[in-house]
Amino acid sequence: MLISVIDKRRKTKGLTDRFKGIVSVYALSKAMGVPFRLIFDHPFELSEFLEPNVYNWKPQAGELSDCVADVRFKIMTKQPPLSKLTKIFPLTRQVWVYAKVDYLEEINTQYHTDFHWGALFHELFKPSELLEQHLRIHLDNLGGGDFIACVFRFQSLLGDFKEYHFQALDPAARQELILKNTEALRKIVEQSDVPVLVTSDSVTFLAAAEDLPGVYIIPGKVVHIDNVDDAGKEVYMKSFIDFLMLSRARKIYSIGTGAMYKTDFPKYAAKLNEVPFERILVE
Repeated sequence: MLISVIDKRRKTKGLTDRFKGIVSVYALSKAMGVPFRLIFDHPFELSEFLEPNVYNWKPQAGELSDCVADVRFKIMTKQPPLSKLTKIFPLTRQVWVYAKVDYLEEINTQYHTDFHWGALFHELFKPSELLEQHLRIHLDNLGGGDFIACVFRFQSLLGDFKEYHFQALDPAARQELILKNTEALRKIVEQSDVPVLVTSDSVTFLAAAEDLPGVYIIPGKVVHIDNVDDAGKEVYMKSFIDFLMLSRARKIYSIGTGAMYKTDFPKYAAKLNEVPFERILVE
């Protein structure tokens, strides 16, 4: 059995990296023909937001061994070769894996499979009833669901988002960065014939962007789940709403300057439903 693990014993970066690791371990279990289970209990229980869909990944009573001889723990957080996992089978009954990278291409090559990231994600997950209610509200607000999306990832540059060691810009540089990105957004809005969903990790930028006509902002605070482990359920819910709303867009743009982080959050949201994805570099 392969068990993907996200708990308080190890940091696993952001939500996208956690999804990368989970889907990779699931793909490997399918390729090897062994059962897959998922433990995701920090800083929240995943089932509050995503439930099993086609495949039941929840450990059943008595399934998880507490015998040292049966269990191996593998840390795959720095992208070691896939053989670090595969070479220990079938000598070990259960392998508990901490992973935060995407091994899907390597798995397809090694096992001659044709797995697709979005299809695997949908096999594993469906929105909880509460999350689905939120999604329906925002889709209705967007006129039924035909929209494009723009994503801006500032990390700590604008001073309103705690993330690792990254430092904030001085006030003048912050304002210049906001203006550059709002102007890039304005150009897209003016060319679009449908509403534009805008997501960002910066509430400062969202406050500036929401004044543009045709822009839709999902209210709520954003946190980095590897740095904040005591936020309320509604705060964590925002990340899942953003991710799944992006996956339902007509097209997704990831926009930013060279100093901003090229986030994989919108890239992997696009993979869910094979939505066209484009990065735009702001000069």
